[in-house]
Amino acid sequence: MSANTFFEERRKDRAAEREEDRRDREFEREEARQERRERKAERRRRRAELRRSRTALYAKSRNGSDTIGALAVVLCSVIPSMYFQLRALDGQSLPALISLCLSVMLECGPWVATVAGERAKRADRPVTPFRLAMWGCASFAAAINFSHAPGAPWLAWVLAASSYGGVFFWELRGWGRTKSRSTRTKSQRRNRRRDRRHDRRRRRRFPIVHRRYVDILTATAVDALDREEAWRRAWRDVHGAAVGVTAPVLAARVSADKALATAVEDAEMTPESIAVELLIDSLFGTGRGDDGPAGGPSDESPSGGPRGGAHGAKTLGRKGKRVIRTGSGRTAPKTPERPLDEADLARVRALADMLGGAAKLSVKTVGEVVGGGNTRYLMALRDAVRAERKRIR
Repeated sequence: MSANTFFEERRKDRAAEREEDRRDREFEREEARQERRERKAERRRRRAELRRSRTALYAKSRNGSDTIGALAVVLCSVIPSMYFQLRALDGQSLPALISLCLSVMLECGPWVATVAGERAKRADRPVTPFRLAMWGCASFAAAINFSHAPGAPWLAWVLAASSYGGVFFWELRGWGRTKSRSTRTKSQRRNRRRDRRHDRRRRRRFPIVHRRYVDILTATAVDALDREEAWRRAWRDVHGAAVGVTAPVLAARVSADKALATAVEDAEMTPESIAVELLIDSLFGTGRGDDGPAGGPSDESPSGGPRGGAHGAKTLGRKGKRVIRTGSGRTAPKTPERPLDEADLARVRALADMLGGAAKLSVKTVGEVVGGGNTRYLMALRDAVRAERKRIR
């Protein structure tokens, strides 16, 4: 190996070592920068947590300011009350331990009832027994302080008030935190009164259904079943029908349906014919209805000419009966056989198209279209149109 080659290799090795050292230093600097970034992020996280904790503590203290004030009033009320009770009991030559126990009992008894009443209120249980015990114990302690107060007479009232002060202000705090009946809106109170009145009317008017309704609500869990759904079930259990429907109501409905069917049959009318008659009146405006007088005058025939010829005959209602007045004033029935008028045929064809076929034509509907006439003439018009439609098919 020549000297030049040796020195060239040596130079390359040193360059590689320097490059490696440079990379190591760069890696170390990057690690240091990463550590600094992590430390900064940790400091920011801790500051954020501290700010959140301070905010939560401030919000809690602000929301619990009434509790803090009530506790201060309680301490300032209980301490002097216990002191004067101890003095009163010591004056009766009792041991100090017994006096202390009795004074603690008198002052802590109301607070036991107060705390128990708060828990009952939060659990939505009756609180009346706890309230009676609280005010009874407080009144007993106030009577002792009032009767054994030293000094001026007004001090007796102050000491009596100190026995009431703690429980009163703690109860006042509870009234401010708990919703009561007075917090309901006027609309809510009105709706509640309306619901109670409605329930009373149901109970008086339908006692059997109401008893079944109460049984259903009692058998299910509280608020597990809607009250109106329970009433519908009770009604169906008792009457076997929808709400408001009873056996007499169903009997009356059946009787009314039978009476209506009989009336329609006697009048030779069906609901379909009534609907067609109304439709014809609205479309053609015949100006002739069932309410008009029978035998009303008709000056023209459907084709525009005079009806009944020179004798001035009149039509009688929808039966098509015509009368001919003679010279002596007597009338004689006449049922002329006359050819079918093309205008009447056109009207009947239009009616058949409107009804959806000639098979649905009837003498009554044909008479409505052509403005009345002889029954044979109306039947001839109907049959002619039916025959035309059959030939077309």
